[in-house]
Amino acid sequence: MIKKKKVSIIGSTGQIGKQTINIIKNSKNFKVSLISCEKDIETLSEQIKKYKPAAVYIKSEASKMKFKKLKFKHKFQLLDNDYELSNYCSSSSTDILVACSSGTNSIKSVIAALESDKKVCIASKEIFMLYGKQLMKISKKSKNVILPIDSEHSGIFQTLNPIDKKTIKSIYITASGGPFFGLKNSELKKVSIKKALKHPTWKMGNKITIDSATLMNKAIEIIEASIIFNIPSEKIIPIRDKTSQIHSIIEFEDGNFIFCGSTNDMTVPINYALNYPNRKKIITKNNFNLFNKIQLEKIDEGRYKAFNICRLALKKGGSTIAVLNAANNTAVNAFLEKKISFLQILNIVEKVVKNHRPIKSYNLNRISAIYQQAEKLTLNLCI
Repeated sequence: MIKKKKVSIIGSTGQIGKQTINIIKNSKNFKVSLISCEKDIETLSEQIKKYKPAAVYIKSEASKMKFKKLKFKHKFQLLDNDYELSNYCSSSSTDILVACSSGTNSIKSVIAALESDKKVCIASKEIFMLYGKQLMKISKKSKNVILPIDSEHSGIFQTLNPIDKKTIKSIYITASGGPFFGLKNSELKKVSIKKALKHPTWKMGNKITIDSATLMNKAIEIIEASIIFNIPSEKIIPIRDKTSQIHSIIEFEDGNFIFCGSTNDMTVPINYALNYPNRKKIITKNNFNLFNKIQLEKIDEGRYKAFNICRLALKKGGSTIAVLNAANNTAVNAFLEKKISFLQILNIVEKVVKNHRPIKSYNLNRISAIYQQAEKLTLNLCI
């Protein structure tokens, strides 16, 4: 009898979390151990009834109080705080941690799991932006590989192993371009939330969909890839594939290229991460058609502010990367709350990044404090 691996999912009510649970449901190799959410207790309650986890965590205190009034036939442990969550993710109750919540809420649990030699799969870009280099050091020290779930970084991960990085000339990460690719700023002055959330190829959460519309999502992926794979950022180049079927390309000094592609379905990189180093068959909604016409298009970085901001953050270094992320998250939320216009998002982020004086050395508490300060500063600019 196969001993099922226990999977703890931080952010189980989001798109990636739901897809992760769906893979587990159809697999003989895994079982749900922990599920968690920020405040979506309705979806969480449905997941408890269906998948019977051993433990549950709710970040929002107000939502937790409402949740405690609900009744379930299934018995489970309700974790009270981040400390208990971290302990659970580093205990024998967890074999695999999937960190897919938005924001940086899962950072302490990720560190605890890595230090306890758990397999850690990360979908949250914010974690790498806040504490990425330090996480990679912890991963190297524990000899435990961090598995990126993001389709582009999953593609790079798969094609890089086992390759001498010195032989790499360029790494290309692809973007769909979002709903507004090629449009001038004058055409984006009155963009509605509804239009900005209409992504041409991917079904994602609201925040990341807006990031795709501004192209900040792709710009941040340059930073993320540089951190995860220890590759100079100037070697990482964004290109457009509007079909979202080619995810990454590695160009070598000897003139050879390796492409990684799949159907535009996030279950593919999630399934790869869960089963790594093995590969297991998966049924996806769409099939990758090798004979479809794929057109790759160069992105003019100078034309899109998101790339300029991220390249500036990389140049300034240190705490600037975390500040960039804090500013972007806050500005995007302000747009979704109708406090600022679409074009104001990157104008505000740029201002925060330019004015930041970077701190080069910091621990988690220090960078978290800087992050919170950047959130408050950005919020004031959104009023």
